[in-house]
Amino acid sequence: MANTELLARLDAAIAEKNLLKHPFYQDWQSGKLSRESLQLYAAQYYRHVEAFPKHLRVLAARTEGPLRDTVVENLAEEENPEAPHPKLWRDFAAAVGVHVDDISCCPALPGTQAVVSTFREICGDRPVAEAVATLYAYEAQVPEIAATKIHGLKKFYGVDKPEALAYFAVHEEADKHHRAAWRAWLEEHAEGSEDEIVATAQEALDALWGALDAVHGRKIMAAVN
Repeated sequence: MANTELLARLDAAIAEKNLLKHPFYQDWQSGKLSRESLQLYAAQYYRHVEAFPKHLRVLAARTEGPLRDTVVENLAEEENPEAPHPKLWRDFAAAVGVHVDDISCCPALPGTQAVVSTFREICGDRPVAEAVATLYAYEAQVPEIAATKIHGLKKFYGVDKPEALAYFAVHEEADKHHRAAWRAWLEEHAEGSEDEIVATAQEALDALWGALDAVHGRKIMAAVN
């Protein structure tokens, strides 16, 4: 039996905490972010980008069959030797004035640490259905977020070179497939407590929101000193 009620509840949770509603992305869309804010974001959010393939690798080791194939396919895209996604993010960071050394020397803010540890714990230790719901809750939003970021970077922030926008361009398309794959699995195969699955997805959504809270309205030097 299809888990239609579960998907409806997950979609409602995603809509409630959609990252495009966050003040940071609202400012991004209206051209109100300072250069320093973009730089801090680029340095901090890299930790989530860098950790995401590791979360997928952990989940792949816990799954089998078609679901494992889906996770491994996602992981292969993240680690594409020709354009690994952390490298694409560093190209974006460089375009807004953040060198790779700036990323390594900028301490992770608590909100940044929280999103990495939350995804790590969910993908490694929670029931598989909760991990898949978490990945769905995240990647369901990414295509629209990526498109919005590209538009804003071009219109307001002078970032228009293809290599600087590649991370977002890739995710604008790839995550349409990913969210469909996670959704299809949840619809047909998710087992366990519906309440727990939704609660875990909400925990991940809160962590993602908190990662933006950590950088909104702050300057890059505030995180270094």
